[in-house]
Amino acid sequence: MQFKHIKALSIKRIYAERIMAGIKTIELRKRRIGMELGDLILLYETAPDSVIRGGFIADKTISLPVSQMWEKYHYMMGVEKDFYDSYFANCELAYGTLIYRTFTFPELSLNEIYQVCSGFTPPQATINWREDWYIHKEWINVLGEGRNELMQAGRLSNQLKLFPV
Repeated sequence: MQFKHIKALSIKRIYAERIMAGIKTIELRKRRIGMELGDLILLYETAPDSVIRGGFIADKTISLPVSQMWEKYHYMMGVEKDFYDSYFANCELAYGTLIYRTFTFPELSLNEIYQVCSGFTPPQATINWREDWYIHKEWINVLGEGRNELMQAGRLSNQLKLFPV
């Protein structure tokens, strides 16, 4: 069984740092990768770091033609135009998940993740966090607070049961 609202996202350290610093407030991808409004996205920093040390609550995901995405959101992307053009070469659409709120916490190295998350495989894009894997108390708090704020703002419907008892 998979834990419904927690996902791990594969990302290079520089972009994780830009997200945590508030420079990058939209996460770009070539296709939809399952980040939904109110999800907790753990930033799995790829090799050589291979660590989780922060994350964000996902806002809405938008899709636009590549040129329109740049025109409308370039100031939020935390990437240079040359990189953007290269990344989206031969793509018609760009997908961007807006970042609602970021957080940091004590890091979990890949070796530590392997010890507390049986069967963990580093994500290629995103993976759903399994219910039987380690869940830091702070993750639960941030997820609950973020989802509650989105519900109070009328942007997210009330969930009957967020976490199993």
